[in-house]
Amino acid sequence: MKWIELSPGFACNLQCPGCYSCSAADRDQMDWPEVLRWLTTARRRGAQHLWLSGGEPTLRKDFLATLRAAKQLGYQRIKVQTNGLLFSYPQFAQKAVDAGMTEVNLLVKSLRPELHDAMMQKPGALALLDKAVDVLGALPVRLEGDFLLTQRNYQELPELVTHYAARGFRHFNVWLFSLADQGDQDLRAEVPRLKDTVPFLLQALQNAEALGATLCSLNTPHCLIPPYAWRMQFDAAGMGLLVVNPGGHTFMLEQSTFELGTYPDACATCTVRAQCHGLRKDYIAVHGDGELQPVRAADAAGHEPRGSTLEIG
Repeated sequence: MKWIELSPGFACNLQCPGCYSCSAADRDQMDWPEVLRWLTTARRRGAQHLWLSGGEPTLRKDFLATLRAAKQLGYQRIKVQTNGLLFSYPQFAQKAVDAGMTEVNLLVKSLRPELHDAMMQKPGALALLDKAVDVLGALPVRLEGDFLLTQRNYQELPELVTHYAARGFRHFNVWLFSLADQGDQDLRAEVPRLKDTVPFLLQALQNAEALGATLCSLNTPHCLIPPYAWRMQFDAAGMGLLVVNPGGHTFMLEQSTFELGTYPDACATCTVRAQCHGLRKDYIAVHGDGELQPVRAADAAGHEPRGSTLEIG
């Protein structure tokens, strides 16, 4: 184990469609002794780095205490995954850096205020994010971007990567919108067809690397990506990351329902099946599995299918 992703609570100050991580219920929160216990236990088990997520971790009263404890315990990289709203306040951002935060993953959904704010369900969200990027860019922290591919925004990915790489982002994680947490909502129209997204993913990869950044694509089967671009495929097992959620729910990242897909019949003869995550069941329910074609050994020759991890760059 190299990383622990600790989600001490699922409360959030946004209500993004399809996201469960906005619950403030007691069952979805850890108390401080449990947070400290997991930080200590993970270090004893060999974790070197902390990924603090949620919900929105900056909302917790013990947020700064968690950073300080992680630093004192010897975590080398202390990453905060956040919507960035509170980091628009320079004093708060400085306190987080002083407490031990070394890097920040910011959720970016669009360069268009009307779309970004609608997807966040908060007027002015993009303006606050832009201010947070300026604030954090002046501090000694590494900036990364998390982009969620939806039917409404996937064509914007190359432009978005160029924009934020020019503002100092060193890495981008690209996720596919999931229906796993949709609850009573019918959000199937939000899920783009993967084949449609591939040209934009490839252009985004080129744009990122031209500006000295890296890009990792999750939830994309190898057969939909040209072998020369497999370097952007996600190697979940290579992270060595233990996920810890409220309620004592723990699992290694490669066993997550967001990473571990299924393998339709077309995958049976694929030469890179062992390195591919397959297709998520919620995606198949919307678009089926007709896009998949087994990769032949001759096409894979000379190309590394394992891909990269979220800690590259």
